[in-house]
Amino acid sequence: MIRVAFVAGTCAFVLGLFFTARHPGMQNGSPAPMSLEQEIKRVEAEIDRIFADTLAQLPSIPGGTAHRMKRVQTLGKLELFDKQLSVNRNTACTFCHMPDVDFTGPISILNATTVAYPGSVRNVSADQAQSRYGHRKPQSYTYSPYYPVLQYNKTQGDFYGGNFWDLRATGFTLQNPAAEQAQDPPVDPNEMGFPDTACVVHRLSMSPYRSFFESVWGTESFAITWPSDVDRVCSTPGPAKTSDPLPVHLSPIDRGRSNSTYDQFALAIAVYEASPDISPFSSKFDYALAHPDQKLLSSDEQAGWDLFHGKAMCNTCHLDGTESLAGNTVRSSITPAGVGSKVPLFTDFTSTNIGVPRNLAIPYYKKDKTDKYGFISNPAGLGFVDKGVGAFLRDPTLNPNSDWTQLAAQFDGKFQVSTLRNVDMRPSPDFVKAYAHNGYFKSLKEIVHFYNTRDKLPHCQQGAPGEKTTCWPPPEIPQNMDTTIGNLGLSNEQEDQLVAFLKTLTDGYKQQSAYPQKVP
Repeated sequence: MIRVAFVAGTCAFVLGLFFTARHPGMQNGSPAPMSLEQEIKRVEAEIDRIFADTLAQLPSIPGGTAHRMKRVQTLGKLELFDKQLSVNRNTACTFCHMPDVDFTGPISILNATTVAYPGSVRNVSADQAQSRYGHRKPQSYTYSPYYPVLQYNKTQGDFYGGNFWDLRATGFTLQNPAAEQAQDPPVDPNEMGFPDTACVVHRLSMSPYRSFFESVWGTESFAITWPSDVDRVCSTPGPAKTSDPLPVHLSPIDRGRSNSTYDQFALAIAVYEASPDISPFSSKFDYALAHPDQKLLSSDEQAGWDLFHGKAMCNTCHLDGTESLAGNTVRSSITPAGVGSKVPLFTDFTSTNIGVPRNLAIPYYKKDKTDKYGFISNPAGLGFVDKGVGAFLRDPTLNPNSDWTQLAAQFDGKFQVSTLRNVDMRPSPDFVKAYAHNGYFKSLKEIVHFYNTRDKLPHCQQGAPGEKTTCWPPPEIPQNMDTTIGNLGLSNEQEDQLVAFLKTLTDGYKQQSAYPQKVP
């Protein structure tokens, strides 16, 4: 308990240091430091700008079947940048998922400290005492539409597919995990905060792009008779009361129509996420594969790639497509044979427990008191243990297959094997990105060092001298850990070479995709 109190107690001090840190991208002697409040305003202003620019483009997008895909993509973009689609009209989906950081957390201060982001229920400074926070690092949107519907492979004893860190967006209902992922944050009380999915539909019906939505999905989308108290209900943060789980009181026909429109809302987002705007396959690595004669990778980058599918064994889970490269699993130069047959996504779509320590800097651990709306985010307080996929499998409201419940203990502590694409995308070199489901790691070097030395270095308390360098805190969940990593025997130089290779996976190396017509 002394250690827990020490770590939790230092959070406020650490936050204080970072809240007065300089703005990412500003060099020494540049403009004054930005507070968290200023950083939030900066992100909100950029969201408003992108939303307004996209809205202004609507008249120029032709109608007709030939342009339907563009219209659906544009609708999805508007929805992602629309802050009205939150209970307090202040939080767009992109508040936690901005383009210049791989559609993940855009505030360096938060990534370096709380990791989790404040939701719609917050004050202007996102004060932890008055704001609701999630309990994990915001996950990237990029390439998420390529994850398949969740399935269990009995032969291999593993789950494949699904979205979210814990795979709970299974895709069972819409046959599209990315779309089902989009349906969760609007009604998550710690995120966008609505008490009812119908609130999203009602706000869409009042939006300046309602007619554009109807041009995509049909005029019946909003043919709903709304109750007189809908504005009040939809301005009251969720969750809904157990005695009134659907507080927007609709007729059965209108409820069915609202549910259908909510599906349309989510599908448009998934279509946009699959577009070249978000998932373009345009990294230096892609171009190196497509143009081997140019030998684009540096010696360190090439050495890092050789380690990636060699000694470091990264390719065991983060598949780089080498199995389709005509058997060339060890190369001294790029060999493109067969590259067009499979675009590498750098994931095997499974989940794993790499033994990440707890991250008590996440405010969720302190959310064990009732807020002014009568909601307790985390009744377990410091006793909360994030069991990942195991927790999802135990939850009958999330798990679509009761046969899977018995597997829960085998998946405690496991989290999605995310794509490594854009893992280093950031607006400036000094911008802090967080890694792993709880953001415990603050650089690619740190997490690579962890993979290399987890089992070699001794355990230590969080905050101890040498933490993350010469020792590691124990894992949050020691069961079900991946034992293929932890003592890879890499030198410091080889760790750096792996990092150099990972940086080649950042999109935008060229304006056009290396695979213009090929997707997985």
